[in-house]
Amino acid sequence: MKIVVAGTELRGDLIRFAVMRNDAVPIPCTLEAEIRVDESIKSGLEEGQVITVGQDEDKFYIIKSIHGDARMSQNAHDTQSVKITALLENCYTVSFVRDKAIVKEKATLSQCYKASGATLQSIDADFPIDRFMCYVGESPTFHISRALQENGGIIRWKKGKMTFFKLPDLFKQEPVHSIADNAAQDIKSGFSERHAVQSFYSLDENGAFVYGNKEKARSARFMPHMNEQQLRNLTRCLVQRKIAKIYYNEAICAGDLINVVNAPPLVVVTVAHVYTSGTDGGSTEQFTKLWLSSMEG
Repeated sequence: MKIVVAGTELRGDLIRFAVMRNDAVPIPCTLEAEIRVDESIKSGLEEGQVITVGQDEDKFYIIKSIHGDARMSQNAHDTQSVKITALLENCYTVSFVRDKAIVKEKATLSQCYKASGATLQSIDADFPIDRFMCYVGESPTFHISRALQENGGIIRWKKGKMTFFKLPDLFKQEPVHSIADNAAQDIKSGFSERHAVQSFYSLDENGAFVYGNKEKARSARFMPHMNEQQLRNLTRCLVQRKIAKIYYNEAICAGDLINVVNAPPLVVVTVAHVYTSGTDGGSTEQFTKLWLSSMEG
């Protein structure tokens, strides 16, 4: 895995482990890593520093840095291990608790990101949000997730671009990879889905009930000021069906479609690209792990 700190690309043996995740959430990329450092790169891994990661050279902002005890290396230089957690640099601010409220009406998703301090240039397939409110003491991530759910889709970060996808459109893409049906761990959750995937209802301007998806028996919840389409979108979601471990492939991102041989295709909800070095006597290992989902509702 390529990691550049203060303009210097780290050797593979300095990266004890690294996990770069791409996820269908408001901050779509994260990095967790443990790196052996000396004084030449130590300052570049402090909290608040920005590092470059991966084949697409995405920028990550370090939000947590933990320094271990110093050790003597084979060439007699003092080294120590630093564990870091980093978020995608152009939207990490949406994870912070607000000291000032954000209240917007008829604003686009990208405008809500920018009001939260993000530096995204734009969002492909951007959409308007009728009402966006994030109060003091809350973080914008929850309210962005809610807006995405109400509009029936997710965002995807791929090749330096943020894109909004409606859930049905995810399954209209060309698959980026194929796996055998029996080469992945199956997850069955029908009973839990009936409780976790709710149906919703509201009232219109005349006081009449408006219902979302009632095709299955589900727990129901009232949501004010919503139309039928929004209520249906709240029930529509991606449900995890398989977990697969494949050869290391950074090109796969959340939102990509995976072909399952002799079975319906599934969408990647989370992908973790994992690298571990052989610094403790073991062999270097790289792999990619996929959490795959179908659409419910």
